[in-house]
Amino acid sequence: PPSRAAHSSSRAARLVWLLLPELAIGLAARPKLTSAREGGSLAPPPREASPPPCSARDVVVRVFDIGTPGLCKTLSLITQKDVLWFPKMTVSLGGRTWSYDGEVERTVPQIVENAAGGPPLLTLNLGPAELSDGEIDALLDEMGSTDYTPAEYDFFYRNCNHFCTDLADRLPPGGGGG
Repeated sequence: PPSRAAHSSSRAARLVWLLLPELAIGLAARPKLTSAREGGSLAPPPREASPPPCSARDVVVRVFDIGTPGLCKTLSLITQKDVLWFPKMTVSLGGRTWSYDGEVERTVPQIVENAAGGPPLLTLNLGPAELSDGEIDALLDEMGSTDYTPAEYDFFYRNCNHFCTDLADRLPPGGGGG
């Protein structure tokens, strides 16, 4: 059977291709998007029966669907594309969870679960982080003062999904944009 690291790597690749196919590149700071890919949204992934086991230092990405029928219909009209769901991502490590809604912020998984109407569709364990809490705080401060400022936020092109993909890429071993 594949190792946990190989399984996590495979799941992380699936996440990137599922949510952000145009960002499946290894950059230290991902450029802000300026256009959307062709076609409508992909169907949401099926909800997992149970999340993978996690240790205290594992980087955990959670993918929720916060798309209500009204939001999906509105987004479909705005984008002139078929929007089937609206993903919301968080990244957790050591009891702390972050997202980005115009500013890098700590959140609580239960708050996002409440907004989504249930548990995450996917929980991805990317393995342990090698950065200390202090290094992670410095990384978050740097991301929040450069690429993820309030001025950079864009509902379509620079949102929580872009931030979480970028942060998750920097935290596990081998992180830092590669």
